[in-house]
Amino acid sequence: MLLERAGLVRLFGDPGFVQVTAWVVFAYFALGILLNAISRSKPERYTMVPVTIVLAALSLLVTLG
Repeated sequence: MLLERAGLVRLFGDPGFVQVTAWVVFAYFALGILLNAISRSKPERYTMVPVTIVLAALSLLVTLG
């Protein structure tokens, strides 16, 4: 969905569906930031929180783009 939103591929014809799905992907990554941040595992917090922040930021750029 993000590839279609970015204009790189054409899979679905309905732009509204693609827009909503892109927001869902961003929300998934944003939730991942929170869930990884409250994890008991230090390696998960130190590794996955920055990774999910980057993924959320990039997906937000594509979604807004």
